[in-house]
Amino acid sequence: MRLVFVALAVLVVASCAAPSIAAMRFTRFSTMSENHYPAFDRSVDDPAAARRVHDAVRALPPAPKDRFCPFGAGLRYRLAFNEAARVVLSVVVEGDGCAEVIFSNADRRATDDVFWDLLAETLGVKKSEIYYLLPDEFRR
Repeated sequence: MRLVFVALAVLVVASCAAPSIAAMRFTRFSTMSENHYPAFDRSVDDPAAARRVHDAVRALPPAPKDRFCPFGAGLRYRLAFNEAARVVLSVVVEGDGCAEVIFSNADRRATDDVFWDLLAETLGVKKSEIYYLLPDEFRR
């Protein structure tokens, strides 16, 4: 009987451990149908790099409430972190406006230049290619 309790305790502790991040995927979309952005869909299969971004996302501070945000044209990204064959975290990242990471309507996090620099470096792009990118309609 004691062995059963030990086995259950090990399972409980193991289930509470941080997920093992194997990869991440970052895809662009627009929340405004009149604004179009170049397609962007990038996967990162380096577990250490994906883990760094995952940890940075989780460590972001809560976004201030009732703050003024600059113009937003609907630039959004879906950022998903995978553990083997399952998604362990999926968030929406605002690429303009308040530039928040949205876990849920009640959980929004503030980003900063350090976050965007890490994200751009991990994706192998310049920050200007993902952050405050203007829609095609504004660049003509």
